Amino acid sequence: MRPGFRVALAAVPGVVVALAALLGWVPTGQDLPSYFVPLRHCAAEVLAGSRSPFWNPDVGCGEPFFANPQSGLLYPPVWLAAVLRPAVTVGVEAGLHLAILAMGCTLLARRLGADGWLDLVAGWTVVAAGPILGSAGVLNNLESLAWMPWIWWAALGAGMAATGGFLALAYLAAEPQLAAIAGVVALTLAPRRRTVAALVLAVGIVAIQAVPFAAWVRGGDRGPRAEPQLGMAGVVMPGELVAMAVPGAPLPNRIGARFVNHLTIPLWVLALGAMAVLDRRRPVRHLAWWGWFLIAWSVVPSSPLGLKVWNFATAGLVRYSGRLVFPAVIALVSVGAAAIGSRRPRAWVGITLAVAAALSGLVLGGSFPTTLLGAVAAGAVLATPLAAPAALAGTLAVAWHAPEILCLQKLDRLERTMCLDAQRQAARIYPVGPSRQQMAWIQDHHPLGLRSLCLGYTATLNGRRSARTFGPLTSLALDAHLNEADRGPDGRWWLNALGADRIVSQHPIPGFSEVCRDGDLVVYDNPEAWPEVSLACGIPQPGEALQLCGQVHPVVAGDDRKEWSVNAGEHGGVLLWLRTPDPGWDVRVDGRRSRETTGVGILRGVEVPAGEHHVTERYLPPGLVAGAAVSLLSLGLLVGAIWRRW
Repeated sequence: MRPGFRVALAAVPGVVVALAALLGWVPTGQDLPSYFVPLRHCAAEVLAGSRSPFWNPDVGCGEPFFANPQSGLLYPPVWLAAVLRPAVTVGVEAGLHLAILAMGCTLLARRLGADGWLDLVAGWTVVAAGPILGSAGVLNNLESLAWMPWIWWAALGAGMAATGGFLALAYLAAEPQLAAIAGVVALTLAPRRRTVAALVLAVGIVAIQAVPFAAWVRGGDRGPRAEPQLGMAGVVMPGELVAMAVPGAPLPNRIGARFVNHLTIPLWVLALGAMAVLDRRRPVRHLAWWGWFLIAWSVVPSSPLGLKVWNFATAGLVRYSGRLVFPAVIALVSVGAAAIGSRRPRAWVGITLAVAAALSGLVLGGSFPTTLLGAVAAGAVLATPLAAPAALAGTLAVAWHAPEILCLQKLDRLERTMCLDAQRQAARIYPVGPSRQQMAWIQDHHPLGLRSLCLGYTATLNGRRSARTFGPLTSLALDAHLNEADRGPDGRWWLNALGADRIVSQHPIPGFSEVCRDGDLVVYDNPEAWPEVSLACGIPQPGEALQLCGQVHPVVAGDDRKEWSVNAGEHGGVLLWLRTPDPGWDVRVDGRRSRETTGVGILRGVEVPAGEHHVTERYLPPGLVAGAAVSLLSLGLLVGAIWRRW
């Protein structure tokens, strides 16, 4: 069979997932229903011209949209949202990127030296591995991962334009951390000037979004000022690594949700990946070491000293160390396929491995048929001429649970939201602070509970506006404000200052009247909430009442462009808005630029003299123009490099 046909054949599993989504069976694992489906809904509205591309007023008291890489506005596959329903778009994207990943891994394994059908087996194995299939639930990770083997394949082939182009796609696919890892590994795999040029080119291409994103990060809860304990988010515990080699092994109890829910990798990958660290071929050996290094680093923050090391090494910017398992799987699958046959041991070594793996796996609580088949397949791969079919059998043993990992559900089951009308009537909703009780309730009502509690980005799906955000970062000002509001009765002033006139909860809250009840979910009225925009005598301090000193009439009420007609009293006042601060807002009073006055939390305003005035606000992501200029220049260089090569 021709190599090109094997590359195309590698895409089959991903194509099946995409076709299932088109037929109405969509993946609903982890963050897909509450996070990525709403983001695709927003992207569709931007593409249709009904929503601003720059500012999202519906979550977190307002936050940047374009600057958030997870918006995907510059990533071509996201544009499918213009013609498909959001949930279908997400399913098609997941299938498409599983196909891209499998094809790239097939090419990479062949370039590393995989013989015969082993390159195709590598492509199928990488998408059958538990961590990779599970990454579809955090879609931006899967979409960035899909380009990783292509980046390494191009770097090993000295393709400067291809390396830079694939790396830019990995960033635009919305997981900058994985794109950075792909670039670093590519540079160490192929330490030459062309690789350096490719990295520089990729950075230039994505500058249009990377520069505004960096400006957003500066005001957020990441970096040296971040809570050190946040580095524990998404960590893999050492005891959980047993599940990599033992399918079905019970996972140790832990506090908080797991970022990597499915760790199982075909046993032959681990066995051959271990052998590959001693391979005579430098790229195979080098990539194998990277795979094991990334797995080791995924557990580093799980200890107090390791957490300090992690926070120091990442400057507090990086969370969810568990995502390091994803590129590790790609590396180990590729080198494992390449290492088969390069140093075949005697038959007794394979038999010993199979027996030892089967017995230890069953003792550790592994699933009997899956553990046994995986152990036998690993032994056969290691020491028999039937490496390709044996490896495929080991992969199929793991792939059996693929539908369960993807959590495929019929599309019509995802539409309902409890007490939706009562929530739509709110100017802004305050979902109660996350708790163990709330998480347990959500787990029992997934994904209905997420939508009904207005968590993630679900507010954007059906005309609601939420005071909370679950984006990649939170404004320090909003975070501090919410922390005060979450104190219960002692935080009532802060709750009112959020402008949240409705509260949604799955448990009783005394002191508020019910507006709607649906099962355990209740929506409460908060008549003391401040208006989102008002003309105050001054910016109140905590505990002070809001005193009005004039009238405000909206003239233009867009997402990133607002105008008001203001009539202030004889002593003037402050046009006060309850909106998350961002340096991209330009405020003018009667056409003259004015400086914002800062209050506690999210309170911001601009002083207005007595009499009638016209106040305008416009939002443009900081650094957008400069970033766009760099991106255009870099794209020109990329096109020139491709043209010259042809």
